[in-house]
Amino acid sequence: MTNYTADFVRNGYITVANALSPDEVARLNQAIDSDREASRLWVNRGGGRIQNANLLMTTDAFDTTITHPSVLPIVEELVGPDLCFEEFSAMIREPVTADPPEPGWHRDTGHGTGPLAILNLSLIYYLTDVDETTHCFSIVPETLGEKRERPDHRDGDRAVDLHGPAGTAILFNASNVHDARRAATDQERRTIHIYFGHSTNKPLSNHTIFPRRLQTGAHSGLFARLNDISTRVHSVFDEASV
Repeated sequence: MTNYTADFVRNGYITVANALSPDEVARLNQAIDSDREASRLWVNRGGGRIQNANLLMTTDAFDTTITHPSVLPIVEELVGPDLCFEEFSAMIREPVTADPPEPGWHRDTGHGTGPLAILNLSLIYYLTDVDETTHCFSIVPETLGEKRERPDHRDGDRAVDLHGPAGTAILFNASNVHDARRAATDQERRTIHIYFGHSTNKPLSNHTIFPRRLQTGAHSGLFARLNDISTRVHSVFDEASV
């Protein structure tokens, strides 16, 4: 068991410092800026949250974040041999000038049945510096025993705010209680959100269309199990269009 796995067993999450280099962060931020100018796929989700779940359809700049060598071996160790890609999005949380709202503590999924109780694993990259003066990701540490003893609680009293410079990666069990901790700040926060799961389970969602190019690269097996929307799109459009 690696230190990463041991920490994950104790808390249900880990952080990876410097997962992305400053040059990689700069290129990804530039890709976001360019896509926001050219694309209509960015959606205002309310509460100062702007999100695009289909950046992969308009640019390949983010492909490497899914299979990045700084995190993929850890993902493979945590999820196991039936690992598959589930969902991708980029998110911008806008500045808040008034009193920030309280977090809406939630779990993305229920608990899995495997040794680490992972139904789905979530990966977040910070693309901007995150500290106590900015919006941040906040999560409640949970051991496997705590998950089984209180499987439905939504109590954020023990939540830990995760800070780090741009390039930091966070891996967490999507069944851990979590949310954004928003601050009164003039700084926007940019993040990438990726979900992984088990190919033997049903797809997590239909938010992200899988471009065909992902199924032809070195990590093609990661993208072999399509969600329903990707299957439908692939069946309608020819290979050059998707």
